[in-house]
Amino acid sequence: MKNIENLVSRRQFIGKSIAAAAAISIVPRHVLGGSGFVAPSDEISLGVIGTGVQARYLASLFAERARVIAASDVYKSKLDRFKVLVEGLYAVANKPTQVTTYPDFRKLLENKSVDAVVIATPDHWHAVQVIEAAKAGKDVYCEKPYSHSIEEGRAMVNAIEKYKRVNQTGNMQRSWKEFRKSCQLVRNGAIGDILEVKVCCGPPPKKFDLKPEKVPAGLNWDMWVGPAKYNEFNWELAPPLDNGMFPNWRNYSEYGNGMTADWGAHMFDIAQWGLGMDDSGPVAIYPADKDHKVMTFVYANGVPMTHEDFGRGYGVRFIGTKGIIDISRGYYEALPGDLIPKHDFDKDPIKLYETNDHYKNWLECIKTRQQPNCTAEIGHRTATVCHLANIAYELNRPLKWDPVKEEFPGDAEANKFVKAYIRKPWSIKV
Repeated sequence: MKNIENLVSRRQFIGKSIAAAAAISIVPRHVLGGSGFVAPSDEISLGVIGTGVQARYLASLFAERARVIAASDVYKSKLDRFKVLVEGLYAVANKPTQVTTYPDFRKLLENKSVDAVVIATPDHWHAVQVIEAAKAGKDVYCEKPYSHSIEEGRAMVNAIEKYKRVNQTGNMQRSWKEFRKSCQLVRNGAIGDILEVKVCCGPPPKKFDLKPEKVPAGLNWDMWVGPAKYNEFNWELAPPLDNGMFPNWRNYSEYGNGMTADWGAHMFDIAQWGLGMDDSGPVAIYPADKDHKVMTFVYANGVPMTHEDFGRGYGVRFIGTKGIIDISRGYYEALPGDLIPKHDFDKDPIKLYETNDHYKNWLECIKTRQQPNCTAEIGHRTATVCHLANIAYELNRPLKWDPVKEEFPGDAEANKFVKAYIRKPWSIKV
């Protein structure tokens, strides 16, 4: 296939954004003060929970669309740096803003001036923080993968619905036109009946196996662990400020969900969207065996979806009776080669949610109280596919799944993995 369009990779984009934020002395004034900048009276006030690499990237985006006024982190040096960076961005735009900091996110939630929160903490914290934010009357932007377990995800959805909050999940590829167009092509039969979907997103997590190290000054380690299983500190889980790396907690099942969820939350999400399964999921999962070369999910309509490297890096391949669509951040291509340029998207009977700004979309929905592009339910359903993959890898046997009841019918062993591990005194009670 000919490479039609290159998209900027996530890590390249994040790296450039953080570098720009760090070099605030040379940020041009128009960055936060363009002609479309929101008037102070219309601004939404945000609090950011978790101030690591991803949070600093998000702050650089939200700062020009809203007003970041509060932040919380258990690592003082990271919290202090976040405050300096965000206040610096506003200073350059001649919009002086004080960011109030909190070592405990619960105190941030008590701040009545905060309208909504951006949650960019490790996976094991998402459920508790989303639920507590909803109870506090805050709208929520939560990073992907949405949950750390299936039970947590359902509790999060229930909280968002109970307290009538606007939730955007950080599956931002839904707001990139190439991904939307690919899914719209699939949903409208442009490649015929779907025969198979291939998803490449990386391996599952492993059990924690790092050696204990001395907790650095300014880090509340017990609070970092929070509701998760307690293990001693190791710098790979919470690297020092000057390291600049993405932490490796995501590789350990006690705190993250592996690459099956870190990137799967993006790529399985697009597969689910293209298959029209945003409110459902597969009904069977098969690890590699004599009948399946790779991990295979099967939907109720018989369509199989595999977790495998199909030779093009992280991405999704839709295979139909009339053609193929490949989509990722580095390519948006189809066979036959003229399928995309000849297709009239305006005439499609099925049109997908269209927005080109995932962050602005959330903020606009906060004002209108409409649903954003990636709701709590969608985020939960995508994360569930990731969890199902990890459970199947762990048990290494075929599994049946009921996407309505969200359980493995008659399978007590597998259902244990649906449940959340929540260390006391934390709770996900809605």
